[in-house]
Amino acid sequence: MVTPTRPQTITIERTAGVMVVTWLDGHHSEYPLVWLRAHCPCATCREERRDAVLAADPLRLTATPPPSTEVIGAEFVGNYAIRLTWSDGHGAGIFPFVALRASCPCATCNPEGAPPLVID
Repeated sequence: MVTPTRPQTITIERTAGVMVVTWLDGHHSEYPLVWLRAHCPCATCREERRDAVLAADPLRLTATPPPSTEVIGAEFVGNYAIRLTWSDGHGAGIFPFVALRASCPCATCNPEGAPPLVID
């Protein structure tokens, strides 16, 4: 039996700004690196997203540069996830394959657009 939530291959296409996953069932998913960084599942990023939603004032200024969307490294975490390391040093986010597959941005999987990777 083919497990649709297991990748056959994962390629980070830096120039195109996407992570391409071919799943064992043959399905092809392309995740924009900008989207992956914006949906980082680490505790720090999840807390920042929650705080941004709860903020009474929608204008938020910071003295730090925006998070990097350039991947400089990737590694498997067991048989269930991939960890991406970004050029600004952030590497705490572990992206589970089951969550990635459920959030596939293609029109066949999610015709109304990709859902969040994790619910904050």
